Amino acid sequence: MYIVIVGARGIGQRLTELALKDGHHNVIVIDKDQAKCEEIARKYDAVAINADATQEETLDESEIKKADVLVTTTNDDATNLLVCSLAKNKGVKHLVSVVNQEESKPLYMEKSVKMVKSPDIVMAESLYKSIKHPTIEEYMNVGEYAEIFRLPISTESSLSGKTIKKIGLPKKSLIVAIERDHRFIIPTDDVELFSGDKVTVMAHKDQVNKVAKLFSG
Repeated sequence: MYIVIVGARGIGQRLTELALKDGHHNVIVIDKDQAKCEEIARKYDAVAINADATQEETLDESEIKKADVLVTTTNDDATNLLVCSLAKNKGVKHLVSVVNQEESKPLYMEKSVKMVKSPDIVMAESLYKSIKHPTIEEYMNVGEYAEIFRLPISTESSLSGKTIKKIGLPKKSLIVAIERDHRFIIPTDDVELFSGDKVTVMAHKDQVNKVAKLFSG
C-alpha cells in the first residue's frame, strides 16, 4: 500500500512503525516540524517531507494521487479536515483521521472520512470508567449503543456455582465468553460460573451499571 501520514509526532510515528512492520508498504510522512521529520527519516524506512500538508504543492510532492489511504493525526481538526478535503479532491478514496472535538464529527462525515477518537479522549473515558466500575477490566465500544467488557468472578462472589440462566443477568445484556484455567468457553444458559473465571459481557450502555453491580456482589 501507498500510505500518506500527516503528523510525525506520537500517533503518526507509531503508525509509521506499525505499517512498516506489517509489510512492504510505501509510507510518506508529512510534518512542519523539521526535527520530527529528521527523526522519522533516521528511525524508519519512510520518506519524511518537512512541509505544510495544507498546501496543495506539498500533497503533490508526496505523490498523493498514488495513495491508497491518507491518514491525518494532528491535534487540530481544522488542519485534518482541510488536508482530507484536498486529498479527496485529488482522488484519494480512503481517508482516515483522528477526531479531537466531538462537534467536528459531522464535518468529517460530510467528507466520508473514517473517524478515530483522539487518544486523549479515549484515555480519559477509560480512566473514568475505571473509576466508576473498578471491577471491570477492559472496555470496547460497539457502535453508539453497546459495550463489551470483561469482569472477574471473585472467590467471594455469590455468582460462583450458579448457571448463567440463574444469575439474573439484566435485559439487553449477554455473556459472550468465559475464560477459565487457560480455556476459552463459548457459554450457553446451562454453563456454570466459578470463582477465578473472567467473563466477557456485551451490554447496552444503559445496562452496564446493572451488570457491574451484579458481578460485584
